[in-house]
Amino acid sequence: MQPNIKRKERTEQSDINVLLIEDSLEDGVAITKVLFESEMYYYFKVIRKYTLAGGLDLLKTERFDVVLLDLGLPDARGLKAVKEINKSYPELPIVIISGYSDIDMIQDALQSGAQEFLVKGESSTAVIRQSIYQAIARKKIKPS
Repeated sequence: MQPNIKRKERTEQSDINVLLIEDSLEDGVAITKVLFESEMYYYFKVIRKYTLAGGLDLLKTERFDVVLLDLGLPDARGLKAVKEINKSYPELPIVIISGYSDIDMIQDALQSGAQEFLVKGESSTAVIRQSIYQAIARKKIKPS
């Protein structure tokens, strides 16, 4: 039985604008679906780009609350994308969603400017959403 909790009335302030930079069609669809499922507190507006260059171009003209970032992009492997986004947009929270699960890679990513690191296939809907909220909150408390 679901608790009797009313969904927050939608306002522009309750939207979370998400830039998803992910080259895999299947992973991109799965992540977007997770964010579009019913949510009590926030509505996610997702725009997807397939390359780091495409994401950086969009960031020049659009405002986002968070970037969901894959580490295996056609034009940026490993931490290059994290470093580029963090250098150009240090106020923007970054949540990595990657197939890599090596502890050294995770630590390096967090030291390079990411606020959260999720492993594909090991993160539930609730974990993905919670990571987005936490990344945004951390950047507000302690920007880079």
